[in-house]
Amino acid sequence: MSNKPFHRIYLQPTQSRFFFSFVTYTPQTREQMICSGDLQDCEEYINQVVCDFLLFIAEGILDVRFTSDFPIQYDDVMIICSRQRGRGVQHEYLLGIQSDRLTDSGWRLLDLLKNLLSSPLWNGSVKQRD
Repeated sequence: MSNKPFHRIYLQPTQSRFFFSFVTYTPQTREQMICSGDLQDCEEYINQVVCDFLLFIAEGILDVRFTSDFPIQYDDVMIICSRQRGRGVQHEYLLGIQSDRLTDSGWRLLDLLKNLLSSPLWNGSVKQRD
């Protein structure tokens, strides 16, 4: 296991500019977090997959800090479906961007992301920085 950011996390485009194949480590579900005491039943659950996806795009691919000014936010992303990979340490997610929520800067970011992910130099993951 590596302590480098984004180790063994992968992102691939799909045929649609609004959908992405995203592979990340399996996060705790809401039920698991409640059972372990990390989350109270009345507290809001924030899906770690969506957070990982946004951080990966911002800080891993675009090399910018993820802030409240980032053109795509948590509520703009939806998980369509998922499947277990290998022995279950990772899951692959089909994530969608809600196009009706995008601003002009969000559209530009999607276009930039589509171009970067379609490049022959893109292998699905970010290169580790030394």
